[in-house]
Amino acid sequence: MVILCVAVSVVWVGTGGAAPAAAPVSLVLPAGQALYPGQDLQVKVVNDGASAIYQSSCFVLARLTARGWRQVVYSHGVNIACAIWGGRVQDAHCTQPAGLALYDDLRPGTYRITLYYRLVPGHWKVLKPLTRHDRFVRLQFTLGSPPAKPRPVLSEKRILTLAMAAAKRGRDPHPTLVQHAAGTHFKAVLIGQGDLIDEWNWSYLIAVRGHFEYTGVGLADTTLHGTVITLVVDAATAQVTDAGLSNRYPRLARLGKVTTDLRR
Repeated sequence: MVILCVAVSVVWVGTGGAAPAAAPVSLVLPAGQALYPGQDLQVKVVNDGASAIYQSSCFVLARLTARGWRQVVYSHGVNIACAIWGGRVQDAHCTQPAGLALYDDLRPGTYRITLYYRLVPGHWKVLKPLTRHDRFVRLQFTLGSPPAKPRPVLSEKRILTLAMAAAKRGRDPHPTLVQHAAGTHFKAVLIGQGDLIDEWNWSYLIAVRGHFEYTGVGLADTTLHGTVITLVVDAATAQVTDAGLSNRYPRLARLGKVTTDLRR
């Protein structure tokens, strides 16, 4: 049974750039929720049709400008554009959630998301990649300014304690340098480990320099060596959410003001 819900945004559908036409697929945002940059949402993809659909694994995000719609391709210098060619199959008469990242550097204004899809034949084995000539469904919404709220703060003593504990576990209890900077979780992980994570809670990136060794890592019981430990710590809970070991010292100044907690 399809979940019944009411879309609060403008929705329209089409086929390969043709004029809008009726279709059984729709998108629904969380009802009654204020939208602003720095959120990670779950959009409901509703398939009311009698056929399964093959849908892209992400949404194409675009912003309305004075010159028309412009696709959002970069966030903090990183390419975050949706690759529509691959996706997943959604059964007929069902609803599935799909993640939508509203990056924290988006400007307030009017946006839309596009989901490309194709009806799935009754007997299929291999599905060809999706293209922009396939069917699509769109949903338009408005982003406001993020609410002003105080940022959680951890003491330098707590930060140094976390760093020294990580160094001790890495068999070097006397690191030569410990520094930190604060920013969003997204940027902290990007700068610290080079990964992308769609979360924007306030976090600390801690860098520890020394000579470290971790054993028993992974299924193969591997031993890892490195000269730099990076820790990402949630400022509200003091929990380490991400950690890495490498020989590259992160450019902490890209995140914010750099504080030196220990230098030998």
